[in-house]
Amino acid sequence: MGEPQGALAGMPAAAGTAYVMGNDLSELFAQAEVVRERRPAKMVTTLGIDLDIQVELERAAAARGIGASTLMRQIIEEWVTARRSPAGRSVTGEAEKP
Repeated sequence: MGEPQGALAGMPAAAGTAYVMGNDLSELFAQAEVVRERRPAKMVTTLGIDLDIQVELERAAAARGIGASTLMRQIIEEWVTARRSPAGRSVTGEAEKP
């Protein structure tokens, strides 16, 4: 490749496009580093959990041989069960219908 790897990154868009169209980029791709960004799971986003907590949940789930969503569901179910009011009241405090 005629241009150094860093030079392509500093080129204006038009010059970069022209360079890419006229040159073999296989060497550049061979040297490329894959950077995976963490994306929060839908349930994590919904519950407002940060990515550090998500990583801990994923590790705990993997140690149990289950998925992170399954572990989160189990945690929520256990929490609700532990805090369930005596018969006649729901978790929200409203009277249950017979």
